Amino acid sequence: MRLKRLRSERGFTMAPVAIAASFISIVVVVSATAVQGDLHLTRNDLDHKQSYEAARAGLADYAFHLNKDTNYWTRCTSVPAPSAVNQIGSTTNRRPVPGASGASYALELVPRTGQTACSTSDPVGTMLEQSGPSTGTFRIRSTGYAGEEQQSIVATFKRASFLDYLYFTQLETSDPVTYGNAATIAGAYQQCTKTIAEGRWNAPIPGSGGQFCDIIVFPNWDDINGPLHTNDALVTCGSPDFGRTSSDVIEVSSPPQGWYRYSGCTGNPDFIGTFVTNAPVLTPPPTNSKLATIAQSGGVFYTGQRGIVLNSDGTMTVRTNMSQPGTTVSLPSNGVLYVANGACSSSYSPYTATYPNTSGCGNVRIRGTYSGQLTIAAENDIIIDGDLTRTGNGMLGLIANNFVRVYRPYPTQTSRSNCGSGSGSSGLENLSIHAALLAIQHSFIVDHYNCQATTGDGDLETLTVNGAIGQKFRGAVGTFSGSTLVSGYQKNYNYDDRLRYVSPPHFLDPVESAWHIQRQTLDYP
Repeated sequence: MRLKRLRSERGFTMAPVAIAASFISIVVVVSATAVQGDLHLTRNDLDHKQSYEAARAGLADYAFHLNKDTNYWTRCTSVPAPSAVNQIGSTTNRRPVPGASGASYALELVPRTGQTACSTSDPVGTMLEQSGPSTGTFRIRSTGYAGEEQQSIVATFKRASFLDYLYFTQLETSDPVTYGNAATIAGAYQQCTKTIAEGRWNAPIPGSGGQFCDIIVFPNWDDINGPLHTNDALVTCGSPDFGRTSSDVIEVSSPPQGWYRYSGCTGNPDFIGTFVTNAPVLTPPPTNSKLATIAQSGGVFYTGQRGIVLNSDGTMTVRTNMSQPGTTVSLPSNGVLYVANGACSSSYSPYTATYPNTSGCGNVRIRGTYSGQLTIAAENDIIIDGDLTRTGNGMLGLIANNFVRVYRPYPTQTSRSNCGSGSGSSGLENLSIHAALLAIQHSFIVDHYNCQATTGDGDLETLTVNGAIGQKFRGAVGTFSGSTLVSGYQKNYNYDDRLRYVSPPHFLDPVESAWHIQRQTLDYP
């Protein structure tokens, strides 16, 4: 409110009574006007807020139906009544907000760029954006009404992706191959492929002599610097931090409460992000064979192990023998490189991993600095054997049918409990990986993670991942005693927020993934 300066009175002298009477009259009129104005402003302010909440209720209504039926959007306005759904430009169909507020909302389907309306005969062509960072998304406008006020919000919907999360895991337990002997491994594929809710903790592993599935814990010092999704439940010790702000969703497919405190521990997890239970299960496709087809049509397709060094000038150096120089070539035109199995009979254990110079298996050994857009897929494993970093707007996806592994030689380890007497010699100190990683059937894991280096402290370092990690089982990267790192790496995982809107070329999505709101913006007239 602005205050006006009062000028001093000059001129003719008036009777005090007359002056007083005039002043009182003015004050009465101004006061009455002010009261009426305040009441009007209060009503308008309330209507303004209610109209905004009504618009939000409209979005919630649409999202509810979309999650019950993922094809709801393809029906355009031909959806079951009562409905508030309209074509763009119309708000004829409205629904009242539940309660006695008198507010209501209307929904408009915003067609994709270049189209005029949603068509049930071609919903993909008329609604889904076909290019740019919004590819595969669609929009609706929700307008809320209250009194004389109205507010509109435009929401962009996209299918759930593994790239929506810094950390995606199907099962919060160790990979069956890490249990050592063949009998226990076979039993682990029966018992340890269950979620906690399905009874993973309720019985020992068949054929193990009484051993139970490993319990993987988020300890007190863990910071999950981004969104998270697990098809399982979380197990915590102390108060690890989940998420950076409330915009980072922390989803568990388990029913409430969604997390367990490890035996002997105290404290509760700190959910800085928005914690959601009973979240939809996200399931990867069974293989990455779709990418093999894409690579054979405009990409690069190899058979048998390849070593790849990415170069900052947008090229890559490729070799078939790890001990020989390679050939430098351009990145594939469609952004996809696939390495298929040839004659391959090897099986993997993190305790006996070796690194042959040549192999018929569809493995990729990779390191380097990249500036382009690329997805590399392996029919077998991807092995990161050096820093993998980006420049500029580079984007990299690594998708293995089996494991995404960190190179860490320890030639004398023979079993889960016997590291031998040699020394680890990886030389990968403070390893950095800038990429979106997905291990479809197994884990992101450090080879020989439980063996302590006996020369120097090179292996007692930090593993930094800037991007996203998706895996079926939780892979180990090191071991601790209390809060002290004993072997392998401590974690420093950070979400690449660009992945909310863009992805490496043809990165795989979950099977039958649900739609969710990617972003919301106020729509001003």
